[in-house]
Amino acid sequence: MTIEKLGDKLFATVPEVSRILRADERTIRKAIGEGQIPATKVGAIHRVPVAWLRGQALLNAPEIEVEVISSAA
Repeated sequence: MTIEKLGDKLFATVPEVSRILRADERTIRKAIGEGQIPATKVGAIHRVPVAWLRGQALLNAPEIEVEVISSAA
């Protein structure tokens, strides 16, 4: 699963976060319990803000060199 598949959702479930971060669900729940991953508990289900996931994706993205080509006429 990728972040793009979450679409315009505001929150992701633990199984979704697990697939995106490629970590076991128990690891995600432990990180939520320790405050390493922000989450809101709705009933018995933890919800992780998709904005946080998107931020993590940007932090962990590989740096890419971009060459600018000018079109001088």
